[in-house]
Amino acid sequence: MTAPKYVEPSGDQKAGYLHYKRPASPWEIFLKEEGIPVYHGIGMRDSRDLPRAPWARQGGKATYIQLIGTNNDTGMYCWELPGRGSSEVIHHFYEERFIVLNGRGSTEVWKEGSSAKTTFEWQPWSVFSIPLNAYFRVVNASSGPAIILAVNTAPRIVNMFQSKSFTFNNPYNFEDRFGGNLEDYWKPAEDYEAHPVQGRAQLTTNLFPDAQNCYLPLDNNRAPGFRWVYPQMVGNTVLGGFIAEYPPGRYAKAHHHGSGAVLVCMRGKGYSITWPSKEGGLTPFQDGKGDLVLWQEYWEGGMISAAPTGNPNETWFHQHFAISSGPFRVFNYTGGSAFGVAGPGQEGDMVAGIGAEITDGGRAIPYHMEDPFLRKHFEERLKENSGSFDMPEEVYTEAGASIRVMSD
Repeated sequence: MTAPKYVEPSGDQKAGYLHYKRPASPWEIFLKEEGIPVYHGIGMRDSRDLPRAPWARQGGKATYIQLIGTNNDTGMYCWELPGRGSSEVIHHFYEERFIVLNGRGSTEVWKEGSSAKTTFEWQPWSVFSIPLNAYFRVVNASSGPAIILAVNTAPRIVNMFQSKSFTFNNPYNFEDRFGGNLEDYWKPAEDYEAHPVQGRAQLTTNLFPDAQNCYLPLDNNRAPGFRWVYPQMVGNTVLGGFIAEYPPGRYAKAHHHGSGAVLVCMRGKGYSITWPSKEGGLTPFQDGKGDLVLWQEYWEGGMISAAPTGNPNETWFHQHFAISSGPFRVFNYTGGSAFGVAGPGQEGDMVAGIGAEITDGGRAIPYHMEDPFLRKHFEERLKENSGSFDMPEEVYTEAGASIRVMSD
């Protein structure tokens, strides 16, 4: 197609179009070329219920998941491998992490120019990440389908380089991430460290054999009894996130930030709400703005985009509620690294941690300042699900909000 000839304006006329349609990005074009469904929305109850279609590039069947607030930043998909089947050989220049929802099997990983392969086994609720630009093949040892959730940084690479050859045929080996003696590379770690920036719990491990039931250290930042760990995996510098758990009958303080965080339920059942912080304020229901609040109920395998906005200058409040009889465990599997990629500002600037409330320069609403409707509705939902309200009454007082709970 021949490009139209440019006509220079005369006098006070403006060049070009005053309004025009946003073109498709290279990532959005790539999604269409993949030939599998693309799911859009703020979340779903269970990603395993999404329709899947044959996927030529990786094998098996899959559907892309492009939740609101993640487009052109984070890629996700739900992938099915047939019983006793295996994937194609996969190789790409972006970080990627997986959560096994169903099935048992193994994964082979190797480097460019080497026939030596490292192998590890996985089962339901195993979490693993593949080193950047390594080759790998996923093998389903189950007689039935294996279903795996994946998250990656593909949109950033596809949009930046606009080259499939660079993305999928790059021979570079990242020896600092996948080099040297690989004998213990997939051995699960057990020693928790202090996160070098936040000071909270961190586990440096390339494999969680069972992230649904693994121990999570007490954290208390989002709610009383809240447990949390930061997984540092295969040297990733973009994919960070966290695994967290709320005790039954408890819920998070509302907090706000920009888009990008996607929570996957790994255990129990719950719901999340989210609303624009500027337009909805601290108490949207009380102020007659309840129509701005979006709701998503989800259980094991389901997910939500915590701040579903495409506006980089907009933040959304969101809040998570545990309504099952047991703990509610979630994985923010899209979350960025708190070190490795610097945020805005300058080195040494003080940053409010997630436990800091709006009364202390943070982004969390203290329980005593939240919308009264939230507690009432939560108690009703618990009764519907045979659960029991278990929030300490002192957190609903101004004095109680200032107490740092050290144990549950």
